[in-house]
Amino acid sequence: MTVRADKAFLRRLAFDELYIFPGTQERGESELDIDTELERLMPIDRESVMRVASRRLAFQVLFEIDARNITDLSFIEQHLRTVEGLGPVALAHTANMVRQALKSQRDADAQFRLLAPEWPTHRLAGVDRALLRLAYWEIISDANPAPIVINEAVELALHFSTDRSPPFVNALLDKVAKAHAAAKAQPPGGPA
Repeated sequence: MTVRADKAFLRRLAFDELYIFPGTQERGESELDIDTELERLMPIDRESVMRVASRRLAFQVLFEIDARNITDLSFIEQHLRTVEGLGPVALAHTANMVRQALKSQRDADAQFRLLAPEWPTHRLAGVDRALLRLAYWEIISDANPAPIVINEAVELALHFSTDRSPPFVNALLDKVAKAHAAAKAQPPGGPA
C-alpha cells in the first residue's frame, strides 16, 4: 500500500537514511528497511526522496573534492560505489551532477564574485561553496527548475552548514536565477 508521507519523514529518508557513505553516520537499533519504506511511498514522494538524496551525495562529493584538493576525477565513481543501495543509474546520474558542477565551477565562482563581492568563494565555508557550485550548475543548465534547486540547496544548508548559511545561499542563488532568467530573455545578439 502506498502512502503520502509527511515532509519530516521524507526529509529524514533523503538526508539520513538513503544513499549514505560508509562511516558517516551511526544508525541506531531502529534502522529502517529503506526498500520497504520507499515502496510504501507515493511515486512522487519516492522520486523526490531519491532526487534529494542524489543531490546530497553530489554535494558531499563536491565538498570532499574541494576539501582534499582531489584532481583525479575517477575519484567520483570510486567514492560513489561505496554507497550502499546506490544503483548504476543513480550512480551515473549523481556522478554526472558532480562532473557538470566541476565544469562550471570557474563560471560559478566568477558569477558569485559579481553578485556578492564581499564573499568570494575562497572566503566561504567549504560546505557553502560546494552547495552553491552544484546549485549554480543546476540553475544555469536548466537541469531543474530554479525554485526547486534553491529550496533544496537551502535545505542542504540547514542540514549541513551554519545558521547563517541558509539565508545567504537563498539570496545568492535567487540572484543567480534572476540573472539567468534575464540572460535567457535577451534576444540573440544582445539588447536591441
